[in-house]
Order: sequence, then structure tokens, then C-alpha cells
Amino acid sequence: MRRYSFNVVLIAVASVVFALMANLVSGRLGFFGPYVAPMGVFFFPLIYVLSDVTSDVYGYRVSRYISWISSLCNIVFVVGILIVINAVKPAPWCTDSDNAIRLLMVGSSGASGMIRVMIAGIIGSVLGGWVNDIIFQIFRHVDGTAQFAKRKLLSSLAAEAVDTGVFITLAFAGAQGWGLAIYIVQFVLKYLVEVITEPLAYLLSKRLRAVEGIEVFEDRNKFNIFGFEKKVR
Repeated sequence: MRRYSFNVVLIAVASVVFALMANLVSGRLGFFGPYVAPMGVFFFPLIYVLSDVTSDVYGYRVSRYISWISSLCNIVFVVGILIVINAVKPAPWCTDSDNAIRLLMVGSSGASGMIRVMIAGIIGSVLGGWVNDIIFQIFRHVDGTAQFAKRKLLSSLAAEAVDTGVFITLAFAGAQGWGLAIYIVQFVLKYLVEVITEPLAYLLSKRLRAVEGIEVFEDRNKFNIFGFEKKVR
């Protein structure tokens, strides 16, 4: 059994933090020129950046595991908060805080807020991340450790398109501000973050390969979307 260094733990923690940050602020639409987009565009693309580095250095399976760990942590985070605020009556002088938390979690309608955003975010990131890992590994198999920018930017292009389509539809369909423009602005902004951070991702990948001293390539066809090895009949 291969043992990985503490760097994998750090990547997983960073992915969880970025996912929580993105889900917390994505319910807030901000203006970018005359158009609006979820504020999570500043944080969510960084998850794919880390996913590309993980796939490049540690392989498909580890990248999938981190994706699912991040999703599970988001679920635990929201469910834990909902249990606490509903199980314990707030002090009279804390009603403003209680109302603010409830508004953040469920929105003014009781069916939106972070819960809806989180569900949309998990589904979008799982599907987008899966596409990202598959395309990244295809080019990784062809190019080896060379051409990092090519496989990163091409895999992210497809992943961000899938994630944007799923996330915006599930999180904002029927809400104010929903329309074609929000899809385009979200995609452009997120992909722009990916392009800007590509040199840093390359340096991080190169550094981790040197530190780990391993060369990992895992055939994606051996694993399912969860990262578990497929059973051979």
C-alpha cells in the first residue's frame, strides 16, 4: 500500500476550505460591470487548481477521494449548523444572530440560501471534477510530466463548463438575476482564475513531484467516479 506524505492532507484541507468559502458566499450575487455572478467565483476555481496538481502528482484516485471528502465536509458543516440552531432556543439578545444564520442557511423563502447553493455546488463540483480528472489523465498519459499547462487548461475548460451549467441552474433557476448572462459571466471569471493561477499550479506540481520522489499514473478506466477500483468479473 502506497503511503503519501502530509502534503496530501494539506491539499485536502485547502480544498475543503475553498469549497466552504465558495458555498458561503455564492448565494450573494455581485456586479461585474453590468452583469452579476456568484461571489464564489473567487474561491471555487482554486479547487480545480488543486485537483489538477493532485492528479498530476498523486493520480486519479487520490484526486477523486479529496473531491468526495470535500463534499462530505460541506454536508456535515451545514447539517451541524441546522441541528444546533433548531435544537437550542437562542437567548433573547441573540435573536439577530439567530435570524442572520437562518437567513444564510435557508434564505428568506426557507428553501434557498446555503442549503440550495451547497446542493448545487456538490453536484456541480462532483460532475465537473470528474470531467476534469478524466481529461487531465488522458493528456497525462499521452504527455507524461510535460505539457502541464495544456492538460490543465483544457481539462479545466471542460470542467468549468459542466460545473457552471449544473451549478447555476440548480442554485439560481427561477431566482432574480438568473439568465444566460450569469452563465457566461460565471464561466469566464472562473476560467480566468484558472488561467492566471496556471504558473503557480505548475510550480507547485513540479515541487511536489520533487519532494515526493514518485511517479504516479493511474489508468482512469480502472476506477469509478468515487475513486474505488472497479471489480473485474
